Amino acid sequence: MIITSKKLSSFSNIIHGISTKAGGSPPYYNNLSKNVGDNINDVMANRQRFFGSLGIAESTLVHANQVHSDGVSVVSKPGLYPNTDALITSVPGLNLVISIADCMPVMIFDPVNKIIADIHSGWRGTQKNIAGKTIGIMVNEFGSEPGNLIVFTGPAISKKNFEVDTDVADMFAEKYKTPKPGFKGKYLIDTGGIVYDDLIAAGIKPGNIESSPLCTFNESGTLHSYRRDKDLSGRMFAVIGMKKMN
Repeated sequence: MIITSKKLSSFSNIIHGISTKAGGSPPYYNNLSKNVGDNINDVMANRQRFFGSLGIAESTLVHANQVHSDGVSVVSKPGLYPNTDALITSVPGLNLVISIADCMPVMIFDPVNKIIADIHSGWRGTQKNIAGKTIGIMVNEFGSEPGNLIVFTGPAISKKNFEVDTDVADMFAEKYKTPKPGFKGKYLIDTGGIVYDDLIAAGIKPGNIESSPLCTFNESGTLHSYRRDKDLSGRMFAVIGMKKMN
């Protein structure tokens, strides 16, 4: 089972997909991360199955090391990039990868200039507008026109399940937070709403945004969630690349 975007799937030169929890061996199931305590042989088998089903060679992968920041790296070769939560490339054949288990994956494609981006928008990155920053780099360094960009926001934790304390809630605008009924000092934060509004503010057309309705916390049978499963949570990968065209 791989989650895809209808909008991105309409472009023949784009490869993309988001893995799910389904498959693999318990307790981590179809986990693609080497850093959660899972058996490494199981992880590698899961990765091979996921990337193989998309026709992606693992030698072409670009990984962000994800420090929950607004760090963005423009990349031109495979590897692991430090202090990075978003990746941008204009190089066909490279496949950008981010790891998720409640945080929102944001995939962007510029079909005019042939640029792609893959963003790990955790709450800290969301609070710092990592999506808007990434788009700004695409505009300033690659000449992208925001109105041409196609965006897919994948499964993430929903507002009703994202509970935070007052110190975190204070970092967000009032319109995105609601006091949790019956729980003093607890708030629910709409990070998905923040990302959507930041995309619009950056110049993305509403009709060019496709958002997954799936909540990672709710979908216990199909999606990993760190909030739900804690140390037994695996990680999903969100990958996007441009094919080398002959």
